[in-house]
Amino acid sequence: MRPGLLLISHTYAALENRKKLQALAAHFDLVCVTSTIEQRVILGRPSSDFDNDSDAPTRSYQLIRLSRRGQRDTTFLYAGLAAVMRSRRFDVILVENEPWAVVCWQARFWKSVLQPHALFGEFTWENVERPGWKGFILARIYRCMTATTDFIIAGNQAATQLVQKRGARKENVIVAPQLGIDLVNHQPASRAERDELRKAQGLPSDTFIIGYCGRLTEEKGIRELFQACDDLGSVHLALLGSGVLESWLKEQQKTRPWLHLLPPRPHFEIPAFLRCLDVFVLASKPVRTMTMCWEEQFGHVLIEAMACGVATLGSSSGAIPEVINHEEAIFPHGDAQALAGCIRRVMNGASMAHSQLEHTRTHYTHGAVAADWAGFIHQKIAA
Repeated sequence: MRPGLLLISHTYAALENRKKLQALAAHFDLVCVTSTIEQRVILGRPSSDFDNDSDAPTRSYQLIRLSRRGQRDTTFLYAGLAAVMRSRRFDVILVENEPWAVVCWQARFWKSVLQPHALFGEFTWENVERPGWKGFILARIYRCMTATTDFIIAGNQAATQLVQKRGARKENVIVAPQLGIDLVNHQPASRAERDELRKAQGLPSDTFIIGYCGRLTEEKGIRELFQACDDLGSVHLALLGSGVLESWLKEQQKTRPWLHLLPPRPHFEIPAFLRCLDVFVLASKPVRTMTMCWEEQFGHVLIEAMACGVATLGSSSGAIPEVINHEEAIFPHGDAQALAGCIRRVMNGASMAHSQLEHTRTHYTHGAVAADWAGFIHQKIAA
């Protein structure tokens, strides 16, 4: 008989992300609590592009949608969460959010009252220590979290070090991604397929194209990526997304015909863009201020690009090197010249795409991620 797992996370309001739940349901009698479908615009697209119930007939788990009280991802509560916990017995309750998130403490409270026998776990991505008074307060929250949590799934190595520093025992922590990728729609394109995909997106067919998709912001290293391509002089750069640098990029585009700006799109349309590329780059760099303290926590688009058979380069920031797992594909963050050198090596025939593809197929599918989670959780249940 499979153990009963209650998974609580707003992440699974996104249709594409629920493919991970299907894989996890092979190991657990799974109930997932996520957010209600919202009627709003996301990245210039209707929210229905990202979240709908078209997958309902094929679910092998129960999905319960609850409304959020509060909109920020770390400050909301789920209305009706207590009723879900009263509805049946669970062996494990697992929340995906940061250690200070209100919903984690809401779930922890109701677990102690209504499911005292169950194991309680958290998934966290947080990989930096905050400066000043924020760091002082968060250190104490972490201590309380590790003292009241049976196991922790950390999204990167730095997150593991952070929770262990605050009291988590090594055997109670595992490093594993939150989500994997679907190999059905993430696969290498033949040359003919690539040419057709480029034509459909208004990109030139006979040129070397470097790409990025996501937020167009300073911390994502967009200026360094732009500068590297400007220095190379014989490449095209395709950027898909939106953000505060969009207006600056549009100005640059007026004098640089090699720069292509594409609007945001839903998850399921991203592979068509990635399969167009010769190289994908994630040039993120850390930010350390009182208002923003961030470093790349995983970079999910990295494994998407690698699964599409695209040579994938990344900066030395945060979890990027451990995700890519290929030393020659890493350059110092903030260094446009070093990035240009990495791109030039790929243009000159440096081989990395195949090994990156195989690494992704082995470690980063939804099935592989679910199996890692399940093996660890089953071990905790049996202990």
